[in-house]
Amino acid sequence: MVKVLNLTITILVILTLISVPIACCGPHESVAIQGKTAFVSDRDGNWEIYAIENDSGNVIRLTENPADDWHPSWSPDGSKIAFDSSRDGKWEIYSMDADGSNQIELTNTSGANVDPSWSPDGNKIAFSSNRSGNWEIFTMDVNGSNQMQLTNNSTLDFRPSWSPDGNRIAFSSTRNGDEDIFVMDANGSNQIGITNGSPLDIEPLWSPDGSKLLFQSDRSGNWEIYVMNTNGSDMTRLTDNPSEDSFPCWSPDGTKIAFCSDRDGNMEIYTINTDGTGLIRITNDPDYDWCPSWTR
Repeated sequence: MVKVLNLTITILVILTLISVPIACCGPHESVAIQGKTAFVSDRDGNWEIYAIENDSGNVIRLTENPADDWHPSWSPDGSKIAFDSSRDGKWEIYSMDADGSNQIELTNTSGANVDPSWSPDGNKIAFSSNRSGNWEIFTMDVNGSNQMQLTNNSTLDFRPSWSPDGNRIAFSSTRNGDEDIFVMDANGSNQIGITNGSPLDIEPLWSPDGSKLLFQSDRSGNWEIYVMNTNGSDMTRLTDNPSEDSFPCWSPDGTKIAFCSDRDGNMEIYTINTDGTGLIRITNDPDYDWCPSWTR
């Protein structure tokens, strides 16, 4: 439990209180990677959201605010990014165009609202909120209307992820005593635990074809990246390093995985193939780069 408090849950609690060229891979191989990756970095003095144009390697700063901006999430068509920010004195969810313009506040409640995740049709956003006194999963329309609570549990429910068919939502929960991964229908019904046990399993993300769940776990003794079938079977470890590997996400075509790691002495963003091979470092900055989100 202590480890996850130093990673995801700590981030959520903090929220309530208050690349660089793709071909520049250091000691790792150099290849072309398609698409664009949004990420969070404190390279300019506080946590802001950036994007890498993967074909050119051009880095674009998308937010510029003295407060912190976190958890970027691309819309399915790549035209917008949802994110959470403390710019109004408490954590709320915003959206902006892909170039950082038209930043609009979508939530405004007495509690914190974080972890946005777009539905595959681009019409809704799932998110975590403690407005009811406990972290629960909610959904809303993309303009912030029709906010609906999906979970109602005395423990923590957080980090939702829509299935590509829009019918289900995966999320992390502490309802079994440790952090585990659950899946429910998109209306909040049929909540089922996919992992269960003393290892901490968090950050679930559906594969683009809907057949797998990507996640991070400390079941090997430190944070590593894993993948499994959506029923929890055929669990496979993808990274094996004494450092911390976290915040995994899929490439849009499902052939690669991006994640954060401090294996080279600083938190950077890396990619691997879906079998764990082909490690590539895609950021290289003395400050931290976190929380990647990949679009075409």
